[in-house]
Amino acid sequence: MLHHVIELRFNDDTTDAQVEEMAAGLRGLREQIDTIRSMRMGRDLGLRADNFDFASLLEFDDQAGYLAFRDHPAHQQWVHDHVRPIIAERAGVLFLSP
Repeated sequence: MLHHVIELRFNDDTTDAQVEEMAAGLRGLREQIDTIRSMRMGRDLGLRADNFDFASLLEFDDQAGYLAFRDHPAHQQWVHDHVRPIIAERAGVLFLSP
């Protein structure tokens, strides 16, 4: 299983509506990209000041499944339209588990 973890820090002027629209778009990708095996996401609980604002965990069977997601036009459009305009910083990790 390949795990794709993303953390986002939003711009100061990002609204709750923009975050919800971004998250809804991410959830919608699961219907369009069949290599996504599972998806979890959410806003940070605010228990630490140095945390990122939002995180997502997507799981794929293998590297080919992840690459199909990464390069899928729907994913690319979602990033362009809903992620890049509202983020100040992004961190990501890809790792494998048995």
